Amino acid sequence: MPLNKRPRTQPIVRVRTGCLTCRRRKKKCDESRPTCGGCVRNKLGCEWPSNVPSAGRTATRSNDERRDVIADLVNQILNEPNDNNNTTDVQEQHDSPEPVGSPSRPSRPSQSPATSTVSTTQLSSISDLDDDMNLENSPQEVDNVLVHHQTFPAPVASVPEPEAPGMMAIGNLMPRSLSMLPGHSNESFHLLSHYLATTADCMANGSTPINPFLVQIVPLAFTSDLLLQLVLTQSAAHRAFRCRNDSDQIAQTHYTKALQLFRKGVTEFIDGKESNPLMLTVGALVMCFTETAKGDMNGTIFDHLSAANSLLIRLLSQSDSAVPKDLKDFVIEYYTYTAAVSMISIDARVSPQLFLNLDLEQRARQLLESEYVGNLCGCWLELLLLIPCIFDLGRQWMMIDGEPAMPSADDIAMFGSLQSQILRWSPFSFVTPEVYLAGRIFQQAMLLYLYTSLGGFRRSENGMHKGLVDTAIAEAMSYLNQLSATARINSGLCWPIAVVGSCLSDSEQQACLRTRLDVMVNTFGLGNMQRTLLLLEHMWQMPIDEAGPWNICRAMQQNQIWISFA
Repeated sequence: MPLNKRPRTQPIVRVRTGCLTCRRRKKKCDESRPTCGGCVRNKLGCEWPSNVPSAGRTATRSNDERRDVIADLVNQILNEPNDNNNTTDVQEQHDSPEPVGSPSRPSRPSQSPATSTVSTTQLSSISDLDDDMNLENSPQEVDNVLVHHQTFPAPVASVPEPEAPGMMAIGNLMPRSLSMLPGHSNESFHLLSHYLATTADCMANGSTPINPFLVQIVPLAFTSDLLLQLVLTQSAAHRAFRCRNDSDQIAQTHYTKALQLFRKGVTEFIDGKESNPLMLTVGALVMCFTETAKGDMNGTIFDHLSAANSLLIRLLSQSDSAVPKDLKDFVIEYYTYTAAVSMISIDARVSPQLFLNLDLEQRARQLLESEYVGNLCGCWLELLLLIPCIFDLGRQWMMIDGEPAMPSADDIAMFGSLQSQILRWSPFSFVTPEVYLAGRIFQQAMLLYLYTSLGGFRRSENGMHKGLVDTAIAEAMSYLNQLSATARINSGLCWPIAVVGSCLSDSEQQACLRTRLDVMVNTFGLGNMQRTLLLLEHMWQMPIDEAGPWNICRAMQQNQIWISFA
């Protein structure tokens, strides 16, 4: 486009007495009858208020609508009000261009679309585009015209070309930073990408096609600075462990910032500055799985779990309309799963602590009425809800001082009831084969947890107790061998693997679990999988009488490996 073409200085006036075609196009009409100059130039049918639209116009309606959309966009740009400073800047760029090689002027602040400056050359190009467009053209021809006019003026020397990622320049328009995460660095964008592509899939076990770590957590994160930071922290921790980089500075920085924001949020909630506990509740649960991803061995997850307990109780006391049902169901599943599989890390001999109280248990049981299948509890939520019952039974027996006594009638009745419920349980018929196998593995692990609850882990040669334990081990190992170690469902199998593995004395079975956990670590890159193997290696060095799931907490204490199997 020639540079000597003078820019348009007069405002565009919408004619209200011209032909209907120019009115529709929002163009000035010279009112020449029967065909105005604009319609002649653009080969359009010239219609006047007294005329009846011709039948031929119907055939080109789609092209007409396409043209109207383009015309509206063009006029919206042309009619945008510009202040005097903006007009001066545009003229200076064309009338007095800086010589090549002269010092660059500092970049002007980016402007909102309502006050953005459009160069004269662009206005001329848009005007030519309008004249070249023809309503009789096919959609493909219209697109070709658009492509043909995507020409931009040569860059002005005073505007440097962008070099940093996230910067975009079109012609001589001032570059501006584009970011999906305003206020965050480019590294945060990479962490979000890693979360969406990898971390979220590793957190969920794939029991359902819809991943709640994406459809529930991510939308919430974009409404809360706290939750967004926690998601980025979880992603950073996961990425660092996958790279086997325990000193990853980015992960440590995000983790420190996440803890600070979370503590600030809790303080504001306690002080009454924030009444909605939703973000804090979800945040506490995300922090739990952050510890899972990084493989924390200091028991930090139990602090987050305790915080989530109090917050979730407060959240569930609110009306059902305050939180969408799908989100509330997922939060209940999230907490129930984490709390249930974490109880095995508590020493039942000295602690009466229960992470899952009666109210939260009842909320979880309501999900069973709809045959709930989740990406954490799979189809075995009913089995998970029996863990507190077994824990309470074992705790009562193990807290008795002195020599072991015979179980009471109540103990035997409770034992029989729990065994019957576990044996009667069956995976839903509609789940996938992988979910079915995982459910069976959980079922056998639950039987082992129950069988070893009374009197500790004691086997008499050829006794009934030994027969029950050996049968459960054989069944569990059989199901594990049928399930690929790379299947997504394995991300939720650390608890049953730890229970079964703690009972193994056969070296071949131990080697089988060792290989499996190694493959899982390399596939998913979750720290708790590697810590599970580390703990089992210690337990396999212990005498058989000191092994078993009820001694997992003792092995943790002796080796300072405080983990959760969530």
